[in-house]
Amino acid sequence: MMTIKYISALKHYNSSIVSTMGHERIGHLPNTKRWRNIVNELTEFSPKNNNVASIANKTTKNVVSQLERMNQDKGVLSSFSYLLNLLHASRQGDPYTYLEKNGITLSPSFSLLELARSIKQFNQANCESNEYATIASQALIDTVSIWTRQEQQQTTLFFGGEADPFEPWRRAADAGGFSEISRIYFSNFIGRYLRYFLEREASASFKTLFDRNDFNNRLDKHLNEISKSAFETTKVTEQFAAGWYNKNALKQFPSSNDVKGFVGYAIKKLKNNLVFNLNDED
Repeated sequence: MMTIKYISALKHYNSSIVSTMGHERIGHLPNTKRWRNIVNELTEFSPKNNNVASIANKTTKNVVSQLERMNQDKGVLSSFSYLLNLLHASRQGDPYTYLEKNGITLSPSFSLLELARSIKQFNQANCESNEYATIASQALIDTVSIWTRQEQQQTTLFFGGEADPFEPWRRAADAGGFSEISRIYFSNFIGRYLRYFLEREASASFKTLFDRNDFNNRLDKHLNEISKSAFETTKVTEQFAAGWYNKNALKQFPSSNDVKGFVGYAIKKLKNNLVFNLNDED
């Protein structure tokens, strides 16, 4: 059930990612020649020559080489810390005061738009690499949007009326909920990272609006496959997330070292799983 709901929601957000990420100039492309070759293959995509699997494989290989640089990045860690603060606040008697003390300001009955702005502000104040921080904050915005809308729909369906804005996070603030939402986060993170580099390279490669629009249409087809693959890949994070949360975050906010350890281990697991799948396909 969770997988079906998530994939459905993820398709909805895929359509908006092109406009939000394609215009942000937040760094330099690694291995530009490799990415340009992938973009060139995308321009040759056609129903008669369905090379989605090959492109996805090459894209994933490029991303694998970058993952190790992220697991200690301050912006990535602050993004995940924001999520943990939101979960921890939901269990407090006065969640707004708790968040305020930890550098997060939200108004009563805050909206998703306000939450997104708050995430960006928090990451901008706690980052080193603007590139990784932007991708991480966008991935977190995707995650809280998917989770909030999913949970609010269920609340309205069964109980009616307006829900407490912290209620979705209370349902995420246990071992089972955390394992699900952390999987969504890392799936969004990988998907955002893949799309970001492909779109940045496309911006440098295409000279006309027609070519760019044509590329975006092809990219959407390609990234639907990548998104599904990313979600399946991040299943490995569920195997230890629940246990980690019960031990480190259920009764207290985890230490910075605990957060760093979790994010680093999660990214390491994702990298190893991606490498294993790629080698299995070779």
